[in-house]
Amino acid sequence: MMLWRKSRKPDELLDGMKSIEEALYQTKNQSRQDPLNFPIRLNNKLAALGSTVSVGDYRPTDQSLDVKTELITQINEQLNALDNLLSTELPVLNDVIRDNDIPAIILPAEEEDE
Repeated sequence: MMLWRKSRKPDELLDGMKSIEEALYQTKNQSRQDPLNFPIRLNNKLAALGSTVSVGDYRPTDQSLDVKTELITQINEQLNALDNLLSTELPVLNDVIRDNDIPAIILPAEEEDE
């Protein structure tokens, strides 16, 4: 079992997840004008590309397909980084929490509507 490195704080796990989220989504948008104030992120770029290529009765241009490939590559890099954090760092943190008898927050199971 890996030990939680003393130099690695639990906040760094959250910071890593936040960095990934902010690469994928613009988290600062609050008002309708905010997209003008803050840059769009990968999800919005891919959505805008889809909207652009759906106009007209012709196939997407080669450039559009290249942009799609690049955006998907960048999105997959972020998703792989998230998978890495969740599969390596999170279990280590969970072990430390459990080993030190730190109380867990447990949400009650949702009741199904009948």
